Amino acid sequence: MKTDKKYPSKYSNGKMVSAAQYITEIICEKKAKKDKKDLHYRFWTSKEWSVFYRNQIASAHMLLSKYHETAIIRGLNNSKSERIYSLRAPHLPAIIEHEQKLFESQNQELSITLERPDEVVFNKAKNKTNIISKLKELE
Repeated sequence: MKTDKKYPSKYSNGKMVSAAQYITEIICEKKAKKDKKDLHYRFWTSKEWSVFYRNQIASAHMLLSKYHETAIIRGLNNSKSERIYSLRAPHLPAIIEHEQKLFESQNQELSITLERPDEVVFNKAKNKTNIISKLKELE
C-alpha cells in the first residue's frame, strides 16, 4: 500500500522523508530509549546505528507492502506495542492488522452521499424597494 506521502524527519533538520524512513525513525527512537542512548542528527550514518537502521528500513518496506502506512504508525504508537523494539517482532503484525481494520472502517465511514433535488427553485424577493426600483417608479 505504497503512497508518496512525506513525513518530517526529526533527525534531518526538518527535511521530509518517506514513510519507510519515518517508521524506521520511530522504531529507532524506541530502541534508543530502551538502551538509554541519544539519537543525533543523521544517526543512521554512525557505526553504532547503521546496521540496525538498514535492517529495520528493509522490514518497514515489507510492512508497507502489506499495510497502509497510517496503520503501521498507529500500531507503533499503540500502547500494546510499547515494548516493541524491532519491526520484526512476532506480535507486531497483529497490532498493525487491528489498526488496519480500524483505518479501513474509518475511511468507509467518511464517504458521504449528498441528496440533492433535481430541480432547485430560487425565490425572487418581491416588493423590495431599492434605489433602482425607486428610479423606475419615477419615470
